[in-house]
Amino acid sequence: MTAHRDLKRIIRERQQKTGEPYTAARIHVMRERAGLLGRTDPEPIADEPSRLDAAVLKMNQRSVRVRVVGEASQITFRSRGIWQVVPGHLVTLVIEKLWTWKGDTYASGSIENPRIAVDRLALEPLPLRDDGLIDLRATYEPYRGRDPYAPLWRKLTAKPRPSFVMDPIAWGQFPGLDDEEENPTCEAAELARAGHRAEAHELLMEALGRDLRCLDAHAHLGNLEFDHSPERAIVHYEIGLRIGELWLPPDFDGVLLWGHIYNRPFLRCLHGHALCLWRLGQLREAQQAFEHLLSLNPNDNQGARFCWDDVRHGRGWEEDQDQEAVGHT
Repeated sequence: MTAHRDLKRIIRERQQKTGEPYTAARIHVMRERAGLLGRTDPEPIADEPSRLDAAVLKMNQRSVRVRVVGEASQITFRSRGIWQVVPGHLVTLVIEKLWTWKGDTYASGSIENPRIAVDRLALEPLPLRDDGLIDLRATYEPYRGRDPYAPLWRKLTAKPRPSFVMDPIAWGQFPGLDDEEENPTCEAAELARAGHRAEAHELLMEALGRDLRCLDAHAHLGNLEFDHSPERAIVHYEIGLRIGELWLPPDFDGVLLWGHIYNRPFLRCLHGHALCLWRLGQLREAQQAFEHLLSLNPNDNQGARFCWDDVRHGRGWEEDQDQEAVGHT
């Protein structure tokens, strides 16, 4: 314990002298102790691996780019088992080797405990633009008669409700984006539709490496996974919606209408998350998720009302898919 306290003291003394972030100061102290100062080849940093919590920013097949919790410093981390993490995960890095190259920090080791904890990612909530009160019954054609959605529609539109618009970053419209530079999430969606999934995946990772608050990138990564792995897709969707929820005040009772393009990424994350819950057999949770989505966008441009009606009547995903197949024969 004494040795640990001494190490922290030495690190803080270096911080005071150099103005470095804690992680950078720690790296230099550990390298000096190991006799590695000035070396660029990966070497052990200590007798025992070091553990740090970090936010996953982006990843490829061999490494993840992470930001250490509580600091601005980033590390490119190489590890086996990278498939288990996605951007926006909080992970524990078990650092066995550490080195620098051209001013960048690299490490290798293992990754433990990937989890969703967006409140620890140090993300500044983006502002909502107040679009005023809207009378949905006067603005949109109502659902009437025997439509199963009609009673819920009437409840959701009983009085005018405040309408809000999310920040352009949610859609991938980053500050300083060149007028000739295409929105990366839109370009990725086009690539995916054309069958270029790897290129789409790379673009979406770059977008999240730029800003984890790009909800559209989370939604489209979920879309890429949905057909073959709803278990993995739901993680992308949930991280996107949890980040989006950081921007909503407690007891939010407004609407986020599909007609405002910057709201669509959040609504896509909600929709994808609800579909995964349904597909994974969690019908009660899926019903609640669809109802939440419909409460935010009662006009329902995504067709969530049909899914909601299925799950509230206990129809499973496979049963619904079989009925759709019969309907198209």
